Amino acid sequence: MANNLGLSSILFSLLIFSMIIETSFAARNLNENVLKWVKKDHRRFLRAVIHVSNLDNSIKTYTEGFGLKLLKRRMFTDRGYEDALVGFGPENTHFLLELRQRDESNNVFIGTEFGYFGISTQDVYKSVEQARSNGVVVIQEPVKVNETIIAMVQDQDGYQFKFIQCLSAAVDPLSQIMLRVQDLNLSTTFYSKALGMKLFESQNNSQGQFIMGTMGYGTNESETTLLKLETRNNLSRDDGRDGYAMLYISTDNVKKSAEAAKLVIKELGGNIIMEPVLVPTINVKMTGFSDPDGWRMIMVDNKDYQRGTL
Repeated sequence: MANNLGLSSILFSLLIFSMIIETSFAARNLNENVLKWVKKDHRRFLRAVIHVSNLDNSIKTYTEGFGLKLLKRRMFTDRGYEDALVGFGPENTHFLLELRQRDESNNVFIGTEFGYFGISTQDVYKSVEQARSNGVVVIQEPVKVNETIIAMVQDQDGYQFKFIQCLSAAVDPLSQIMLRVQDLNLSTTFYSKALGMKLFESQNNSQGQFIMGTMGYGTNESETTLLKLETRNNLSRDDGRDGYAMLYISTDNVKKSAEAAKLVIKELGGNIIMEPVLVPTINVKMTGFSDPDGWRMIMVDNKDYQRGTL
């Protein structure tokens, strides 16, 4: 009788152990599947949200000085701000800037962590003069760097724009966003795993340290707006999130995007800032999270975004 009880106990323990193993394998397979799905998801940069001190002045600068088009202007009294959408083409195909002027404050602090927006142009000299004639401050005159002519300008709030010589017409002239991060290896891994981006280009310094990574979607750099990540190094960390707010990215499945983000956040750091939700006032599904440096991304359902209510 005792032997039978002992055998039953062993068999029961083995059953529980096998169930645990099966559950663990199932969970691991589910995790691997959702991270593989991220690489196949249809994603692109939709828009970057920035705060401005005077919306009228910013619209004038961005349209007349930089050549973007005003696509929409909206008032959100319930949210406490007014905004404008500007871009080089329609929102269904182009990357946009969403300019927000808050009701309670006209102060905008850019800080040192936000870098610049890049604009590809066939004539950097002409672009600089157009910007200059519309009150934009030129902080670096056109210069050739690695066979490419570039220039840097700054708007009235302190946002910097980099003009980049492009011999052929760019698919979307609003072609770059540059952000500074603490650990470049960590950040590029995060953006690859959680957001499905490709590392198109990397740059090392003379000591062989990884100092800059260029990431994005599509098959090559010329087809997509690029995210350039640069190491902060000894630069003091000023909280510039008051100016640059967030980046919107499209997805076919908001829920799966959130699941993948949670897995990567658990491994590499970051935070969930918005669980998957259908926003009833605009009928758009979205979720949001931040990377290990606190830069925020909002994932937006592709079909919902196409309706143009966001």
